[in-house]
Amino acid sequence: MVAFLQVVIAGLVTGSLYGLLTLGIVLIYRTTGVLNFAYGAIAALCACFMYILLTGPRLNFWLALFLTLLFAPLLGIVLERGFARPVLHAPVFTKAIATLALALVLETVTQAIWPQLAEVQHFSTPFEGQAMHVGGLYISAISIIILVVTAALMLGLNLFLMHTRLGIAMRAMSDSISATRLMGASVGGIFMLVWVLSSLLAAVCGILLAGQSNLINVQFMDPILLPAFIGAVLGGLDSLPGALIGGMLVGLVSNLLAYLLAGHMLGSLDISNPAIRDTLIFVGFVIVLLIRPQGLRGSALLRRV
Repeated sequence: MVAFLQVVIAGLVTGSLYGLLTLGIVLIYRTTGVLNFAYGAIAALCACFMYILLTGPRLNFWLALFLTLLFAPLLGIVLERGFARPVLHAPVFTKAIATLALALVLETVTQAIWPQLAEVQHFSTPFEGQAMHVGGLYISAISIIILVVTAALMLGLNLFLMHTRLGIAMRAMSDSISATRLMGASVGGIFMLVWVLSSLLAAVCGILLAGQSNLINVQFMDPILLPAFIGAVLGGLDSLPGALIGGMLVGLVSNLLAYLLAGHMLGSLDISNPAIRDTLIFVGFVIVLLIRPQGLRGSALLRRV
């Protein structure tokens, strides 16, 4: 039972990281209608920036974190002005392909500026090696931080969107840009704010993942980007709580499958192979979408016929 609970906790931590990424993905999608495939590269760039602050000028961890959380919104503004706004009225498929190109550009630029990050480096945090032992359960300090930060960000973002004028304008913009203009809100300003917030979320996720694994390189976010997209679609691309739930479900199911399938064979097939686990997750994902295409918390799209 203790081993099972340990796996559940690990799954919730992994799912929280997926969930943080899904929040940023859905935030941009709700406003622009585009899935941002460059989101992992944005998170990696911010985490790499913090790593350089820690290892170059050797800044204090908290000062480096503060400067990184200032860098992230500036990066969001640059990307919104230089990339997102020029393609705002392009076809959806064109914008999606453009985000793939942006991901390659960001990774190439990051590696060119900091070539040492082409290889895996050690990412040091003050929480490294610290843990709690509760009833036989081992819970690392960074795991607790991930769970708390995810809950706090989800709560804060939900309150912002539901109870502030800017948040309401952002929700209106996801339905109709014309309606947003009628409210007297600046569409360009809201568009920029969305990229600022999503870049902050990406930075936090990248830093937490690097802190959890204590490893970092230019592409360290790539392995969790696809599960995050699955979580976003599973939860509902028009629902922030749904996106977080979807991300956490993917993380939880992945860890439970790894636990349940470990050491098992089906004839000559080793079903504990991670590829089998990923296949089962994809199959379950497709089945859920066949039953509920809009996702678990998404709204059905009604069309006049």
